[in-house]
Amino acid sequence: MATLNCPSCGGAIEGVSPFIRSIDCSYCGAWVRLSNQVWQAEDGQKTPLDAPSYLRVGLRGNAPDGAQFTVRGRIRFQYGMGTWDEWWVENNQGDGFWVEEDDGVYYRHAPGDEITLSGSESVGVGQMLSLPNGPSLFITEKFDAVIIGREGMLPNEPVASETITYMDGVADGDEYSLEIDGNSAYVSQSEVFNLRDIKWDQA
Repeated sequence: MATLNCPSCGGAIEGVSPFIRSIDCSYCGAWVRLSNQVWQAEDGQKTPLDAPSYLRVGLRGNAPDGAQFTVRGRIRFQYGMGTWDEWWVENNQGDGFWVEEDDGVYYRHAPGDEITLSGSESVGVGQMLSLPNGPSLFITEKFDAVIIGREGMLPNEPVASETITYMDGVADGDEYSLEIDGNSAYVSQSEVFNLRDIKWDQA
């Protein structure tokens, strides 16, 4: 973990891991991002994210196996049926992953592997999508979403109002998620992340 001085106000931002590529400065509100190996400051988000959630930036927890987790950042998406949040979580073993909530169940996703897709725009719900060097997915959901907010520290550089296409699918009982941008996609396997197994510091 390193300490970064905000390029806008000079405030010391502590706990910056090698994963992090963008940060919400808690001192001046600037959005600080890594571009060409240089940290740069941009105008920050005008209003903080609302809506209560069990997870929040800065929350720490201890798992029964000794793993320690820290919630580092959050992105909010909006789509036709409402909004959802994804949280960036890091552990004391040097790993980071995304956590999302879906109908009261929390799922863990490793950072997605980039693949090249062909013809995904014509594949809809109820159809099959073959992944290069991977399984064929039965598509259960497909929708466009817009980034409407972010906070904390993130491993990517989300752009407000950027539209992203998402697909969810299943293969052999396993669930997968795809984040699609043209012919490129990031694919990750979903696994249940049981928050109740972790002792969270709610202070």
